[in-house]
Amino acid sequence: MNLVLPAGIGIGVIIVLFFLLKWRWPQAARPIATILGILSIAAYAPYGITHWPGADILMMVIVLYIATAFVLGLIFPAKAIKGGKAVFHWGPASVIIFLSVVVLLDSIFVTLASSGLSQNAARELLPKPDEGTQVTSFFPGTVSRDYQKNLEMFNEYNDALDEQTQLGWKVHKGWVNQPLTQTASIFRISVVDRNDQPVTGASVEIHFMRPADKRQDFTVILPEAEPGVYQLPLTLSEPGLWEVVIHIKKGEANFELDGQTNIGLKK
Repeated sequence: MNLVLPAGIGIGVIIVLFFLLKWRWPQAARPIATILGILSIAAYAPYGITHWPGADILMMVIVLYIATAFVLGLIFPAKAIKGGKAVFHWGPASVIIFLSVVVLLDSIFVTLASSGLSQNAARELLPKPDEGTQVTSFFPGTVSRDYQKNLEMFNEYNDALDEQTQLGWKVHKGWVNQPLTQTASIFRISVVDRNDQPVTGASVEIHFMRPADKRQDFTVILPEAEPGVYQLPLTLSEPGLWEVVIHIKKGEANFELDGQTNIGLKK
């Protein structure tokens, strides 16, 4: 929606204004197209800054505005007159139509990657899921925690991993019921030591990270509901794959787990 809506409105306005102004000043097609291209960027820039969609979306919208104005000025030149009528150039138009189809498909891919298919479309287009599961089409994003890119961080992670292996803690984690967007679901963690005794009085912190949009990341602290069991109802706003990092600390002992969870779309 951050791409389709502003791009569609802007392109439509540019086309309408171009033909209206060209009808009034038929010999000024290219200056009109140039002015409309500049004004469209000037009009969109404040909105794009205040409602930041991301640098990639911002640049795609601007390129579409410029391309639209350029195409109009190219295929409807003022001086190309034959029999008193402007000549339509099919050569450049064919190339532009091809590029427009490519841009349209890319826009669809970007929209599906960020928002996914609706449930009705997913049921019609995607293979039927196994019993008890739900198909989603949301882009899982990129790796959010790549320790190998930073050698020092990677070494620290290995040291911490050795320490928590020596602790011998056993952690069971997960949702009590199926997690859906805009619906509170209980996330529960149970911790026992190497002797199967509950680890009480620990601090349990959960980081939920959205690989496709870091602005959605958030952190919660789970209270202890019963000895060794920590839980809290959570509501996640976006469907699809989330990275989950669990930090458990008691005294000098630290325990960390990485995982993923898939959030379904509420019908």
